[in-house]
Amino acid sequence: MKTAKKIESSKTNSQKKSISVERFSETNPKVIETGSYKLIDSGNFRKLEQIGPYTIIRPSPVSAWPATKPNLWNNVYGEYLRSDKGGGSWNWHKKTEEEFYIRILEYSIKIKFTPFGHLGIFAEQLENWKKIRKLSSQLKKEDEVLNLFAYSGISTLAVLDGGASVCHLDSSKGMVDWARDNANASGLAHKRVRWMVEDVLKFLKREIKRGKDYRGFILDPPTFGRGASGEVFKIEKDLPELMDLLMELSGNKPDFIVLTCHSTGFSPLALQRILDGRINNKGSFHIGELS
Repeated sequence: MKTAKKIESSKTNSQKKSISVERFSETNPKVIETGSYKLIDSGNFRKLEQIGPYTIIRPSPVSAWPATKPNLWNNVYGEYLRSDKGGGSWNWHKKTEEEFYIRILEYSIKIKFTPFGHLGIFAEQLENWKKIRKLSSQLKKEDEVLNLFAYSGISTLAVLDGGASVCHLDSSKGMVDWARDNANASGLAHKRVRWMVEDVLKFLKREIKRGKDYRGFILDPPTFGRGASGEVFKIEKDLPELMDLLMELSGNKPDFIVLTCHSTGFSPLALQRILDGRINNKGSFHIGELS
């Protein structure tokens, strides 16, 4: 089962900081099941999923336990197999659509079986999407939220649905186009959204020079990534600088931050401490692991 680390910080000037730890895999089962997605089983470093009408198998490096429903693993449409040389490929047993849409919350989300094994959603973020929508509803419509490493844009849809403005940034034009398709299909493309294909650090420094102000931040940084012009991002080196830039863009008073990552060594406590020293010990933290 895929794991992630989550810290969400909501800050007001009158609040005192409180720390709570939530184990999302235990307390929020909906994080791994929706009407169009279901995690059926996991084990032996793989996971068995249903996405729309299709059952598939994908790698899951953290699933070191035995599968609990071995009889369900045989009749699948396909499996994504890693290569010893890097990368991987799909091994299909039955025909599937090249792309199709599913419903997540009230949004229409395009699904594709990509050469990298991705689908276009990380279903473990479901509770975060709900929280982002709620937090965005507490902002003014002209207040802008910055969604970094924004992937297929479901968090962007949640901000727009909540009524705030959003800047959606990803270094991949293909992923930004995918997110725009999701916004169009969900009836949210007419809302206040800026679509940016850019390197994260370059963009943040330019926005600071322009005097921009953002009220909320959403980010799920990769362990390693490349910017739109080949710039290298390494989380252990660049995340502290990135967080400093975000604080500067919000006058050290963001209304909320949702920070997740999948990188070994970045535990919930480590992420909490990265934020803790940057927001003047005000607001509240909610930290834990996603399924």
